[in-house]
Amino acid sequence: MYKFYFCTFKNKKFQVPENKVFCKFGITHQSDVLRRFDPAIDDGYVKSEKYLDWEITADFSVWFNTKEEAEAEEQRWLTQVFPNPGPTKVWVEKVLECDTMDYYSEATGITELRLLTEKQRKWALWQLYQMKDKMKEELAA
Repeated sequence: MYKFYFCTFKNKKFQVPENKVFCKFGITHQSDVLRRFDPAIDDGYVKSEKYLDWEITADFSVWFNTKEEAEAEEQRWLTQVFPNPGPTKVWVEKVLECDTMDYYSEATGITELRLLTEKQRKWALWQLYQMKDKMKEELAA
């Protein structure tokens, strides 16, 4: 089984534009989503100490029976809802005004972050919990 998740990333090292927040849609085989970003845990993911620059909050997660189902949901959010190219897909290092444009390149997943307004983040969470409720209803039927 694979877990699809939505996390909020707040950078502790660099200034984020006012009223904006970095968010990530992703998948993991971990039951605890935050283990995906813990550099002390060897779980098959490429890890970086630069994850420690971020305060990461797991806002939402749901299990899928297969990796393909979880990936399909992730791709729906990354290509249809908040697509690349699009206004929410940004160069993280540029937004944060990092010293170099490859500052977070070793921290896998950072390049997939979306820069959302708080209103967009809340809307995404509402949509995600609606989806989860519908999945529960279908299982109960």
